[in-house]
Amino acid sequence: MSESAVIERAPAAGWWQADRDALVAGLVERERAIRRLRAEQDAILAEVTSRGVLAEFGYPTGEALLRDTVHVDRGEARKRLARAVACYPTRAGTVEAPAAGRAHRAGEIDGEHVEAIAGALGELPGEVPVAEREEGERILVELAQRSTPAVVRRAGRHLVARLDPDGKRPRDDEPARPRRELLLGWRRDGRLGFSGVLDRETGQQLQTALSPLAKPRPAENGERDERSTGQRHGDAFAEMIDLVLDEGKLPTEGGEKPRLIVTLPWDELRDAATSSTTDTTTGASEAAGALVNHDMPVTGEQARRIACDAGVIPAVLGTRGEVLDLGREQRLVSTAQRRALTLRDGGCVFPGCDRPHRWCHAHHIHHWADGGTTDLANLALLCGEHHRLIHHSDWQIHPGPDGRPYCTPPTWLTRASHHDLPPPPTHAVA
Repeated sequence: MSESAVIERAPAAGWWQADRDALVAGLVERERAIRRLRAEQDAILAEVTSRGVLAEFGYPTGEALLRDTVHVDRGEARKRLARAVACYPTRAGTVEAPAAGRAHRAGEIDGEHVEAIAGALGELPGEVPVAEREEGERILVELAQRSTPAVVRRAGRHLVARLDPDGKRPRDDEPARPRRELLLGWRRDGRLGFSGVLDRETGQQLQTALSPLAKPRPAENGERDERSTGQRHGDAFAEMIDLVLDEGKLPTEGGEKPRLIVTLPWDELRDAATSSTTDTTTGASEAAGALVNHDMPVTGEQARRIACDAGVIPAVLGTRGEVLDLGREQRLVSTAQRRALTLRDGGCVFPGCDRPHRWCHAHHIHHWADGGTTDLANLALLCGEHHRLIHHSDWQIHPGPDGRPYCTPPTWLTRASHHDLPPPPTHAVA
């Protein structure tokens, strides 16, 4: 059944008037149409990749170009590009999954089917005969036409096991890299949750480091430690972090040693005990405007404790809270200027970028070589990727009327996207 036939069957008043057969037919045919359009977009992406994203558009990667043109996450952009290269010829190499690409163009299988098939074929070693690879791909494509991507992925694993029963052979000149992973995520209650896996050696080292800090500690009156094992390990981990930071041997980041910065007007810091408000969630008092590292609200008590335990880094603020100019007549940004940039910009100023200040460079808006000065009005924080983009593409950066820099996209991007600038960075300081 053609797409036009389905459209003709759609009731003029709406789908609520359609019978069961028409609903199912409309659902299926529109899915096939979406798949065909996605396959056509993949062909375009393959051509973009073939020409060279940096040479053609000034973007360092295809992922960055997709993020700014169609506004997808980096992970989704990476998947689309991998699928495009697997199904369509480029100047870089051969097509990994031509049969899957043909089925995708016909609307018979989805992009996730293609990714599952290409992933299985990509795990096969080069010595597998071409005929066996093609037969394996044909089997997976036929399965994809009547099954879900999960089924295809499972079949792909069986295919790899059958065609390559010995698996990848390790090389003697390449020692195995330890598999370690740590996932971090802030919770709604303001606490940091994390999970991960460590290799045996690192796991033993962590246990050894935590053990003396996590042992039960009886109270002064001799009563036993009521903390659970998990609580004792959590307290020990926090104490270990304090010890590492106090030692001062961590590498620099953004030109400085890692440190906590409390942003709080001096009067509020001094009078936090009397001017704080109560947090109904935690029951703690919270001083208005108190932030750690320009992002995380803290209570007045926490702000006073941090100020007591660490050196207070002063930032001179104007009557409206703006950071006063700390410029110096030199090319390199000073420590004072770096702190001022952190307070003003918060992180990368490129639209939609959420890279924190620790990962950013101090960029001269009017280049130093062209007579630009090293002061706040001519500086902006940019992450490495967007720093290169500003230098090598048609994106422009300008000082704003409120002192903050802003970016404008190239004309070809605004014409293609039919919209205004992307939203500002989520970490921008108000």
